[in-house]
Formats: sequence, structure tokens, C-alpha cells
Amino acid sequence: MRLATPIELGGGRYLEAVSVGRDPDSATVRDCPGCSGHCYEDEWHLEATVLDRTSGSRARFHWCSGACLRGWLRLFPAT
Repeated sequence: MRLATPIELGGGRYLEAVSVGRDPDSATVRDCPGCSGHCYEDEWHLEATVLDRTSGSRARFHWCSGACLRGWLRLFPAT
């Protein structure tokens, strides 16, 4: 889901999309940037797309749960 208004994260970075998905890959494990836990690719997880306006690049991050993503977003000041 593309956000109508990207959320500014600071340093020229903006959260611009969040999706819920599951990939058919039980061997890949991702680090959760919110709680330092782990997410297996074949489990439900949240994927966020972050745009870095200084370089024009996009990165994808995976969170283990909605609560974990919300907690991570609370670290950034409201704009």
C-alpha cells in the first residue's frame, strides 16, 4: 500500500509504502529493524519501502509484526 503522504524519517529518508506479504521461501531469515528479532520469509511480515531522497534509492525493510513497525515509527518525530 503506497502511503498518500510519505512519512519523513529524517536524513532525507521517507517511508512511502507498506505491504503485508508472504514469500514462498522458508530458508531466508531477515533481521527485524524494530526489535532486533527475526522474520522467516515464509511467515507473514510487513515490508516497508523507504526512499532516500539524497541518493534517489529505495530500500525494503521487513518487520516481524504491525506492533513492531508502529514502535519503530514512534522513534521518529511527527512532522
